[in-house]
Formats: sequence, C-alpha cells, structure tokens
Amino acid sequence: MMAICALAGPAVLSFLLPNFYHVNDAYFLKQVGPEATNAMGLFQIVSIANFGFILTVARGTQSLVGRRYGAGDLAGCQAALAQGMRLALLVLIPLGVLEWIFIPSILEWMGGEGQTVVEGTTYIRSLLIFIPFLFASPLIEFCFQGMGDTKTPFKLQFMAVSTNLALNWLMVLPHEIVATAEGVRFDGFELSLGWLSSLVGDDVVAVGGYGVAGAAISTGISRLLSAFVGFRLLLRRDRLLSLGRRDSYRVNKPMRSEILRVGLPSGSSTFLYALVAAILTTLIARFGQNALGAYAIGFRGVESISFMVVLGFGVATGTVASHAVGAGDLPRARRAGHVGALLTSAVMLVPTAVFLLIPESLAGLYTDDVGIREKAATYIAIMAFCQVPQALEMVYSDAMIGAGSAVRAALVSIPGNILRLPIAFGLALGAGLGLRGVWYAVVISAALKGICMTVLFVRGGWEKGMHDTDGLSKA
Repeated sequence: MMAICALAGPAVLSFLLPNFYHVNDAYFLKQVGPEATNAMGLFQIVSIANFGFILTVARGTQSLVGRRYGAGDLAGCQAALAQGMRLALLVLIPLGVLEWIFIPSILEWMGGEGQTVVEGTTYIRSLLIFIPFLFASPLIEFCFQGMGDTKTPFKLQFMAVSTNLALNWLMVLPHEIVATAEGVRFDGFELSLGWLSSLVGDDVVAVGGYGVAGAAISTGISRLLSAFVGFRLLLRRDRLLSLGRRDSYRVNKPMRSEILRVGLPSGSSTFLYALVAAILTTLIARFGQNALGAYAIGFRGVESISFMVVLGFGVATGTVASHAVGAGDLPRARRAGHVGALLTSAVMLVPTAVFLLIPESLAGLYTDDVGIREKAATYIAIMAFCQVPQALEMVYSDAMIGAGSAVRAALVSIPGNILRLPIAFGLALGAGLGLRGVWYAVVISAALKGICMTVLFVRGGWEKGMHDTDGLSKA
C-alpha cells in the first residue's frame, strides 16, 4: 500500500495538470464565443483518438521499462525507450498528414456545422504543427513512471501547464499595447518610462486575439518545452546516455514486438473508445450544437478531472506490478492490483458526492449560456454514478498491463465500449429519453466494464497472458 501511495500522489498530480490544458482552453474559448466552446466537443474526441496512437507505444514502453527496471537492467530501460521513440516517429508522420487533409470531413461527420467545424479544424491543424512533441512528451513521462519516478513527470507537467496558461492568456484573447509620451499602457496597466517617454511616440500595437488557433499553438509550445526538458533530464541526470546515440534507435525486433504486444491492446481500446465517442457525438449533435458544448464542458471540463485521479492511481498500481513481475514476485503484483483498486474506489467517492451536489455550479465555471449550462449539469450529475466502476476498470486494467498482460483487459474494455452504442441509441431515440438516454448508456456500460474487469483480475486468468522478457535488452 505504501509503495502505491508514494507513487500515486505525484502521478495523480501529473495527470491532473494536463487536464488543465482543457480547463484553460474552456475558460478562454468561452470568451471567444459559443462556436469555439461547441467546437471543443468535437476536437476533444479527435484528441482522445490521437492519444490512442500515443498510448499504443507509451503503454508498451512503460511496461517493458518497468519490468527491466524491476530486474535491475538499466540498459534494457534505455533500449526500450529508444525503440518506443522510433515506433512513435513511424506512426506520427502519416497520422498527421491524414488528419490535416480529412479533419473538416471528420468533424462534419461527427455532427459539427458551420462555424463550429471551422473553429475545430483551425484548432486541430494548428496543433498538428507540433505533433512530434505531442508524442514525445507523454512517452518520456511514461518512461520516468516506468522507472518508479512519478515526481519528475509532475514537475514537467507543472512547467508545461504554467506555460500553457500564460500563452493562452497572451494569444487567445486580444490585447492592446498603447505607447504614449507618458509611458506604456497594457490592458489598463500603465508603466512610466521616465526620461525615455520623450523618445516614444503615440502608437497602438495589437497583441493576441488568435482564438482557437492561439489555444492550439499555446498547447503545442508547452508540449515542446516539456519534451525537450524531459529528454535532457534522462540524458544528464539519469545518465541514460545511450539515448543520445544514433545506433540506439536501430530496429530491435524483439523489443519492438514486445512493446506492440502490450501496447496494441491498450492503444486499440483507447482508439475504439474515441471512435465510439465520435459516433455518440453524432447522436448528441441531433439535439443541437449547444448539446456538443454541454458535452465538452461536462466531459472535458469537469469529469476528466476525476478521471485523471483514476489514471494516476492506475499508473502507480501498474508500476508496482511491473517492478514485481520484473523481480519475479507475482504475488506482489496481484496484491498491488487489489490495493490500488480499493484505494482508488475510496477516493472516487469524493467526486461522486460533488457531482451530485453541485452540478450546475461546476458547469457554470465554463459557460454563461443558460441552455448549455443546464445540459452540462445534467451530464455531470448522472456521471456521478460512473466514478467507482470506472476506478475498478482502469486500475485493474493498469495492473495487468504493467505486469505484461494486456490482451485480456482489452477483451473487457473493447466490447464494453461498443455496447455503449446500441444502449445509447436505444434509450435516446427508441425510449425517447433524449440526451439523458446517452448519459445513462455511459453509466450502464461503465458499470458492466467495472464488474467484468474485477472478475477477470480476481480469477487470475490474465496471468497466462504474461510473457517472459528475459534477454530482450540483449537482443
């Protein structure tokens, strides 16, 4: 328990902090206009789909790094990360090109209309400029976590989110710098230039006002900074010097296969989750563009905060499990799963209560539009019943993935996500429940996944899916 708690605190914070990218965007974009807020309901789903590709490499790399670290094989840790970076590069280039071309059509298929599609397209295309760093940043952070270091990812994320907040303020909203003989005035604040005032003529300079493009560029720059600093720390502080040599990135087929064996089920599950969410978004859009904005606020602005807590405990649990397997201690890996699930479920009782008690206040943080706020509040209140089942699903799944057994976990999460579609369409349209039917479908499928994942872990069949990776670092 102590090992999980020690890792979970920084891990939770390191996952919570990236969520403030979305909180920042929601806060600033609501001042741009309702179309920008509604566009968030579209491009957030695309972001989740992209994360599915990232997770394919990151989860596989993290599990292998953790098992090599648990076995005392530092050279294996370096080789695993190098192979993970190589795989990421092979994925990101075609992915970026395809998204740039087809993103307007994708957003229209998801139910976007008019200016909402324009704003969403602008955001995604602006962000794609930084796609190498969007991949590298989480991959490096997962590597730190695999080695049992959850504090460094937190520090990197704190730096990145602080940068993002400052840049969002500067770039999303318009500002004016007015230079006069008395000094300089910036957004109402005046600075006297003293004797230099006589050298300054009257002038007005416009700064910022780039809207959704400014939000995307701010995110990209902050990810670039995080990736650069994280990589330097690996080289200089942690002495993973082989990462700076070109020959480390040559194809290592056994390691590449092991990364994909563990990572593909996890990444596929996340990608399919995004695909299901995209189809659900087409259903949500039938109830108006404001419904998309409400979904964005409830899902990305509020519920994702509690989800990041679950992810943090999941990473901590998976790290302990991977180290235990690397050291040949399978009983400890089993205990890690149970302890992590129990701790996380207890913590999730807090957001459950908050979502039920003050849903409208939470929604009001992101919008002044009454229609959007009411719809978002309904979503938040219903999602209160997702929190504990979601904790069971995610933590037990992460324990299995950390131990090197990912396929069986995916056989629960993938069908559970797909099941969400017929339930949602049936309740929303067939039963006439409208948006509430969509929200109820999410709760029902989450409960089923949580129960099934718990049964799978307790019965122990997942242990048959682990592979012995001895010798991979030497391959």
